[in-house]
Amino acid sequence: MQDILHHINSVDGVIGSAVFSDKGEVLIQAFPALIDASALKKVANLTLECIHGLQIAQTLDILDLRYAEGRIIIKAFPGALLCLLCSKSINMQVLSITLNLATKKLESQIPTEVLVTVPLSLPNTPSADGKLRLAVSHLVNKEASNSFDSLGMVAVSQLTAKQINDFYSSPFKKLILSNITANTSGIFPVMVMNDMDPRFDGTIIIGQGIEKRLKVSEGDEVEVKIG
Repeated sequence: MQDILHHINSVDGVIGSAVFSDKGEVLIQAFPALIDASALKKVANLTLECIHGLQIAQTLDILDLRYAEGRIIIKAFPGALLCLLCSKSINMQVLSITLNLATKKLESQIPTEVLVTVPLSLPNTPSADGKLRLAVSHLVNKEASNSFDSLGMVAVSQLTAKQINDFYSSPFKKLILSNITANTSGIFPVMVMNDMDPRFDGTIIIGQGIEKRLKVSEGDEVEVKIG
């Protein structure tokens, strides 16, 4: 894979390149020495956060982030993301041709264990009436809980976001949560959070204020619809 990255870097305007896994791991990189491993790890995590936050994880081909003195280009391919740091004058037409060929080669060289261990989704288990219900998890950290409540926002893990997306076959930015027992409901913006503890997968994470509004406790199930 290193040879492929060096070939990409040979395109005029490309400063460095790296391959990230779907879990935010740096699989391989060809960046100047001044960009260290810890910085690349942060970039990998921020890239995933950006992609999932924009709800484009399933539709992304190329993401072009433009800055005053440069550009960050993200190219998606099965099992991984290719990240490039480029000058602001990069010729995207030439680069796109190079990336299309390079990602086909990279895809065949991604370690099998990386592809196998990255969960694609959680199982969808609708109730007998065909509705999606997920358990409630609450934030123990009081400061974080207050922040969510002040924004009127709920959170889900990456896997939970994909679970909901797959169930409704549609991206989403808001969710309608309903407590059928207490006849309460609300529409809430959603934050997709990276690097969550696996125990939060398959749940809706809410603050204490929204818990009171919906009259639910941790472990209770709410009906989930796209807002």
